[in-house]
Parts: sequence; structure tokens; C-alpha cells
Amino acid sequence: MESYQELAPPELLARSLDPGATGPLGPTVTRWDRLGREAAEELVTKALPDVVELCTSGSTGPAAPWRHSGRQLWAEAGMLADLVRADRPRAVLSFAPPTHLYGLIATALLPAVLGLPLCYWPRYGLPTPAIDADRWLVVAIPWAFPVLLRDQSVLGRRERVTVLHSTATLPATAGDFVSAAGPDRVRLIELFGSTETGAIAHREQAAGTSPWTLMDDVRFTDDPADARLGVTSPRLALTPEGRPMARWTTDDYVQRLDDRSFHFHGRRHRLIKVNGRRIDLDLVEERLRAALPCADLSCVPVTDRIRGEHVELLVAGPHEPQLVHRRTAETLRELGVTVGRITIVDAIDRSDTGKPRRIADRRAVSP
Repeated sequence: MESYQELAPPELLARSLDPGATGPLGPTVTRWDRLGREAAEELVTKALPDVVELCTSGSTGPAAPWRHSGRQLWAEAGMLADLVRADRPRAVLSFAPPTHLYGLIATALLPAVLGLPLCYWPRYGLPTPAIDADRWLVVAIPWAFPVLLRDQSVLGRRERVTVLHSTATLPATAGDFVSAAGPDRVRLIELFGSTETGAIAHREQAAGTSPWTLMDDVRFTDDPADARLGVTSPRLALTPEGRPMARWTTDDYVQRLDDRSFHFHGRRHRLIKVNGRRIDLDLVEERLRAALPCADLSCVPVTDRIRGEHVELLVAGPHEPQLVHRRTAETLRELGVTVGRITIVDAIDRSDTGKPRRIADRRAVSP
């Protein structure tokens, strides 16, 4: 079975900041706790280049490069540390690849800020981390939760677990993990942001729909009645002149509650109109995951010659293939949604942060 490579902090930073030179980071243990926080900060500030270029996931179009300063990355790592510090974690287990903004900050830099040992888990099938701790910080992306559910020994004694999640909608398996581990022992924090903006907002997952709260250095722009989320922050991506953008309007539809919080209603590329009704594909997927035991599934917007925008459903590894069509129809009837085509596939092609890779527009075939 594959084992973990122990990397010294300087080597972890070098490989995280320049994956093209050495290839993707493999299973890794890095002992930031042996360095001391002051020494760690000095090492990181020297290692971080003036400008770091990172690409979007490519899930909604061609991957686009955006630049952030080293100071912006280190500042955001400090803000994430402030969100979790009260839980007094003693080790970090990260599933987020440092090739993207969230992973670079939360996997490579956040453990340095906290002065904690890091175990990086980049893929399925790895042994239990070689770190014994009773209070864990988990840096999660969607596929992390099935791993944590399948093997209860991954987090050892796990008296307390703080989960930081970003890059996609929180999957239903997150709630399953919280229930299995014990709600009184798990705190789940979601981050809202993008490669262009860094972290915009956060919320703690609780019963019901919680509003999002802006990060301390983020402010709204535009009119409160505007449905699109516009923000300003000193951590926005850099202009060609090397200064943070003055403002950025995302593809997210929100309802502002006050000067610091909002409800999220959906992303533009995940909201479609079918027969005059606006449909949130993330909500559709959430309902289907609860009804269709399977390895993975994805709702894909397609162009229908007669009905305009429509939906295809891809289902990977269903436990009961013969029931997929019936359960899909039963589940979506409550939402007033129909699916143009259902395809059972071996696997769904996703990026290393768990987002479905962009599927070229095509015409739907009636079932």
C-alpha cells in the first residue's frame, strides 16, 4: 500500500508553488509543529513569490489564469486560521490540491499559520494518516466525506473535528459524516469564494439554511437590490499593473440581508429556465443524491431544439440501475422538473477539486 512521504516545510512550499517542476504533490506529511510559528512565518514569507498565478477550475468554460500576490495568500491563510482557532485543532488532514487557490492557501499555508502537522491525502485508497491527534482540522472538498465515512479510523481518536469545506456545493455525504461522527463533536464551516476573489464569505453549517457572512475585509458593492453578488476586497486578483481589482461581480445570485450577510440563491451557470421556471441544478442534484444510491451523479444543462435549455442526468455506479428512471421521476416530480435524458456511465469526469469538467453543448435526445 502506498505510504506518505515526509516533506520538510521548505520542500512542501516549493512543490506546492511550482507543481510543473516536480509533478502533482503526492501523499505527504509535513511537520510544521516542529518549526515554531515565528520560524514558519519567516520561512513562508521568504518562499512566497511576489505574484502567484492560479487557474480557475474550467467547469464553466476554459480555465483562466488569475494572479494574486504572496501577501494576499498569506493574509487569507491568517483569516482562515481565525475561523478555526477556537476549536484548538492539533493536526490538519487536507484533501484539497494546492494547484488551486483554496488548496494552496488551506493545504500549504494554513497549517503553517497554525503551527500544526499536515497530512495531505490526494486520492482514494491511502492508509490511515501517520499522525495521532484527538482534535483534527479537515480541509475538505466534496469527495472527502465518503472517505471519512467509509473508514472511521482515518481520524483516529477524533474527539473533536473541525471541517473547512469549499470549491463546490456541500454534498449530502457531509451531513452523513456529521451524524456518524456525532454532531456535538463536529463543526462544519463552509467557505464561499472563487479564484478571482479569494474567500468572500463563510458560514457554519447548522439546521436550516444559514446566511453567509462576509469575511472581515470584504464589502458589498452595487445596489442592495441587485441580484448579482458584487464585492470589493484587498484580496481580489491583481490587475496587470499589480494592484487588486477595485471590484468584482460574480455569477452568483444572492439576497442581501444587511451590510454583512446574504442568502445564496444559485450560480448563473447552474440556474436554467425550463418552460418558464428557473431551476437550480445544485438543488436538483442534492435531492437526487438522497434518492439514488450511487458512486456519483451530475445534472448537465443542454440545448434542446424544442424546449430550449434542458437537463441531462449522468449517473455513475448506481446500486440499483433498474430503479434509476423511476426514482428520478418520483424525486423530481415534487420540484416540477423533468430530465430529458438519463445516462448511466462508468464515471463522471471531474477536476481535482471535485467539479464536473465542462461538457460541450449538445442537443438532448428524448428518452
